Amino acid sequence: MGATTEKIVRAFTQGSPNERQAVLAAMPPTMTREVAIQLAGSDEPSIAVVGLDQITADHVGDRDPELCLSLATACYQVCRRLYEDHGAGPAQVYVNTAGRSAHFVITALRSLSRYHEILEFLEGALPWLEAARHHSHLTDLMIARIEAHLQLSHESEAAALLLQVPEELRSQDVRFASLRRRLNLASAQD
Repeated sequence: MGATTEKIVRAFTQGSPNERQAVLAAMPPTMTREVAIQLAGSDEPSIAVVGLDQITADHVGDRDPELCLSLATACYQVCRRLYEDHGAGPAQVYVNTAGRSAHFVITALRSLSRYHEILEFLEGALPWLEAARHHSHLTDLMIARIEAHLQLSHESEAAALLLQVPEELRSQDVRFASLRRRLNLASAQD
């Protein structure tokens, strides 16, 4: 965990509203940074985390994937800690934001071609999100896991994971058919 990530986690789990705002104010400007800073100043943790989520979303896909990775990792960790302290939060904000942040972590790692780290991250994140009953990003994260194995030429692991996906889900999402084709091509080349 980098210094930026640690600083953000500390500010959003132990810090004052002013400390949370200062951490976000130090981030590069975005279209919604000022709104995020205002939200981070709330005494209500569920509102403050929405500010962190907003600034994280602003940096997904920008020119600095390392910053995106730091923000997304911090947001994911903050949400997990707040979940431990407060439960799912209003409208399951901690669970849903953790799932979205996990997706952002994968996006950043993918842009950095750090596939081993994708697998390491998902090893802990997927079971936690499933246990917390998160639904929105699970399919994306399962696909990312299979794709990471394929990028690392772990065809047998990718095939085993693909078989674990319920058939109903595999038939509903065309990305699984694409993964199956990639596996068949990899097998044919061996």
